[in-house]
Amino acid sequence: MEDKLKKLVSAGNKENRTKWAHEWQGQGKKVVGVLDNMVPEEVIYAAGMLPWRIQGTWQEDVSRAMIYRMPQTSAFLNHVLQSVLEGELDFLDGMVYSNRDEDFVRFRDYWESLSKTRLVYLIEVPIMDSELTRRRFAAKIREFIGVIEEFGKAKIDDKSLRDAVAVYDKGRALLRKMYELRKRELPPVSGGEALAITIAATVMPRDEFNKELEGLLPYLEKRKANVSHTRPRVLLSSDLLDNPAYVDLVEETGCLVAMDDMDTGSRYFWEMVDGGSEDPAYALAKRYLKSRLPRMVDWQEQAEQLMQWTREFHTDGVLDLTETCDFPRALRRPFLEHWLKEAGIPEVSFERDYHLSNIGQLRTRIGAFLEMLESKTAG
Repeated sequence: MEDKLKKLVSAGNKENRTKWAHEWQGQGKKVVGVLDNMVPEEVIYAAGMLPWRIQGTWQEDVSRAMIYRMPQTSAFLNHVLQSVLEGELDFLDGMVYSNRDEDFVRFRDYWESLSKTRLVYLIEVPIMDSELTRRRFAAKIREFIGVIEEFGKAKIDDKSLRDAVAVYDKGRALLRKMYELRKRELPPVSGGEALAITIAATVMPRDEFNKELEGLLPYLEKRKANVSHTRPRVLLSSDLLDNPAYVDLVEETGCLVAMDDMDTGSRYFWEMVDGGSEDPAYALAKRYLKSRLPRMVDWQEQAEQLMQWTREFHTDGVLDLTETCDFPRALRRPFLEHWLKEAGIPEVSFERDYHLSNIGQLRTRIGAFLEMLESKTAG
């Protein structure tokens, strides 16, 4: 079973992550790239196409991309554009993304000019969750359904959409079960392994991923992760972090990443869809508006979620690794810092690049934070 676990952990790495996409296309079916987790993947899956999460290159050199991009723009998008220019994403049949922020919106210009995909579609997502915005977003999802139907030459009715929701919700439930096991003093998976397994869900056909993880859960119930530290326990917070090596770096510095607050981790699957809803588009809108992204304005609720996870997973502090030029996250930071301080939760934030870099500097800064947590818990 350990070999099966390693296979799942490695599914999202650079060597393996396109494997299922190419197999899918080998069956005469389309693969649609998804740039962020505000896109309702269930719609794409209901049309018989594979939603495939786009990553950027993990190499340092993005000089070709920077010919087109300005300084102080999203490092993630810079690395994605480098992948486009190097032909790494030529296999995609389409690309869908949201108005996550203005940089994402403008990224369409680059993609349409430089990529080879036939479909490029922006789905507009409101910045707050209310009854009015749910109805508005549901209307946008119905427009998206029409676009996908036309592109895939496939009819998406309420039944096919509910079936897709059921498959995705099963995957979410399985990932929740795996994360519940991380509450243990010595969990069955390290923080890096947990992130890698979640990323595997974004590149594999969801029913196949579900089968693999469901078969592994009995083994994980008994497994103990090979980690060097069980204390302090840290909650790692970030966005657009898809390289488990960053999580490994944090743990190797001297802690256990017992929980995460990441759009590539817990927030990707934490909320479920109301599969019994008479209006599946509305049910999807309701679910995806609970993304807890900093671009949403429910900052108080986001802070409360962090506090709840801190208690449930017995973490000693929150380590925030903010990607450079993530402006929505920077705007939220003073408020989040204030609320966590009021709750007595130690928290620190360091900037990082998209690719793994500045390792020595990060080790020093993270190490100082961990020393503070150790002295606090010892006292």
